[in-house]
Amino acid sequence: MLTAEAHIPTDRASRYLVQLCKHFANKGRHLGHRPRAHALPEVPLDRIEVEWTDDEGLLRLPWGQCTLRALPGTLRVRVEADDQENVERLQDLVSTHLARFSKRDPLRVEWGTGPATHT
Repeated sequence: MLTAEAHIPTDRASRYLVQLCKHFANKGRHLGHRPRAHALPEVPLDRIEVEWTDDEGLLRLPWGQCTLRALPGTLRVRVEADDQENVERLQDLVSTHLARFSKRDPLRVEWGTGPATHT
């Protein structure tokens, strides 16, 4: 697996973690509605699995997963996928959603490469 990780400075780490997880958990509930401009391309909505607490979150998509952890003053986000294209896809997905959620006080998301892991 390839990984990338971001440590995002914020005093509202838990708030953003929960907001992001709730957003993706609700994706499957909009099946009868007109697709939104930010709908996930090529992702069957019933294939998005989301678990979270106030301090930890997990998003599973067909092309990888994202783990989130709320720490004091920091939101830690780690994406994992089988190839670089899907790592970048997850990075873009998380970054664009966090940018939209933090318009009043924009978050700065800078990705670093994590160590390769084998599962």
